[in-house]
Amino acid sequence: MTSAGTLAMLMSLVQGLIVVGTLVVVGKAAVAYRQHDSRPMLLLAAGLFLVLIAPPAFETLAGALFDGTLPTRRVGGSPPTAATVFAFVLVEELLRLAGVAALLGSLYVRE
Repeated sequence: MTSAGTLAMLMSLVQGLIVVGTLVVVGKAAVAYRQHDSRPMLLLAAGLFLVLIAPPAFETLAGALFDGTLPTRRVGGSPPTAATVFAFVLVEELLRLAGVAALLGSLYVRE
C-alpha cells in the first residue's frame, strides 16, 4: 500500500470516528430533550447535526450524482457547470450556517 493510500484510509477512519461521535452526542441531546423538554438540548442536537453530519452527507450525495454512481442517471449527462457547482457549495455552506445558528440558539434560549 502506498503512503497516499494509507493517508486516505487514515482520513476515512478519522472522518468515520467524527461521524460516530457526533451521532452519539446528537442522540444523547435528543434523549435529554425528550426527558426534560429542554429546548436548548434540541437546538444543540440540530446544530451539531447540521454542522458535522449534513454537509458531508450532502457533498457525498452530490458527488455521487455527478459521478453517476447512484442507481439513477447522471445529472444532465455532462460535467457540471460552474453555476451548478457554486449552487451545491452554497447549499453546503448554508447548512453549516443554519447549524451554527442553532448552536448559538442553544446557548441563549431560555426554558
